[in-house]
Amino acid sequence: MDLSGQTIEGKYQLTKIAGEGGMATVYKALVRGAAGFQRAVAVKHIRPEFRALKNYIDMFVEEARVGSELAHPNIVQVHDFVAEGGNYYLIMEWVEGIDLGAFIQAYKQRGIHIPWPLIAGIGIGTLRGLGAAHERVAPDGSPAPVIHRDVSPHNVMMGVNGVVKLSDFGLARARDRIASLTAPGTVKGKLSYLAPEVAFGKPNTVQSDLFGVGNLLWESLTGERLFDGKTDVEIFKKIRNCVVPPIAERRTDVPAALAAVLDTALAADPANRYASADEFAHALGQVMKQAVGINPATALGAAVVEARRVLGGESTDDQSTAEHPTAKPAPAGPPDIAYSAADLSVEPLALTAKKNTIPPGGAPAPSQAHTAPAIKRHPTPPPIPPDKKKP
Repeated sequence: MDLSGQTIEGKYQLTKIAGEGGMATVYKALVRGAAGFQRAVAVKHIRPEFRALKNYIDMFVEEARVGSELAHPNIVQVHDFVAEGGNYYLIMEWVEGIDLGAFIQAYKQRGIHIPWPLIAGIGIGTLRGLGAAHERVAPDGSPAPVIHRDVSPHNVMMGVNGVVKLSDFGLARARDRIASLTAPGTVKGKLSYLAPEVAFGKPNTVQSDLFGVGNLLWESLTGERLFDGKTDVEIFKKIRNCVVPPIAERRTDVPAALAAVLDTALAADPANRYASADEFAHALGQVMKQAVGINPATALGAAVVEARRVLGGESTDDQSTAEHPTAKPAPAGPPDIAYSAADLSVEPLALTAKKNTIPPGGAPAPSQAHTAPAIKRHPTPPPIPPDKKKP
């Protein structure tokens, strides 16, 4: 049902549908003020078929709660949350741009690869947003990290101004959450972007989010999904095996230092990945020093404008949203966000994982759900001088 033309809470006028995902529809809207003031916002509306399902309402409310507490330039901001007439609306920052999934598609349509400096810049912006979530503190100053759990191309927005913003904290888990929204034995997130340990039933951690960033960077460089298959079971097996084809086999122009960064980010064992989003971003920053003469923000902004043109979105209304402009509506029924390893009947392949034991009706203990294993820090691969590169 299209709600375009309606006004929410007397001040948010819905102008058009900007995108649709598995659980919600996103509208572009205008909020008006005195003396002709107006500003574009994104209004996320939970789809009617999910309004009666408490678990999905709880996730929607959680997205509003977590998002409202994360103020950072690289995170899509949450402005308001409205309940009206039995409907729920999340009011968010409007990003004039495109998501990474559509950006990748635009380059595939042109038959060319995305320049690696743009991808490194996108990774740095995404990691800065993630770092702010991971380093969140409670009002009393105690650590209260937020794990995103759904780092995927459609949740990375890029504006025509070249700014990268992470969106959709609907599956995020904050340490101060009162109750868990995940049933024991299930893993949440888009299947192809799960980290191997999560596919074995272990809890999401900082390192599983960082694996997600490495995954989307690999996809951006190659134009292919890292873990793909004809069935969910096939994809699940590939995730557990965690065989990552070397970037050099697909992109001879990618610096060896960038390939090394991806190798660390996509390590099967979380203990061998980067210790934090900041450490990962710093490593990418060192690689960016090889992109002499390129202003990443300016170049990315111009690339976003061109990508919208390629996709037929020359009008500033056509490809702009704070979330999922390219996602297709899901079929009737619960959205495809929760998978049970037991239901998929997949035998352990490469890792051994303990069951994710969450007390029924209660939140997991911090030591189970939020404390990462001991992490080994990795020195940033130094840039390779031009005269030392292999032919």
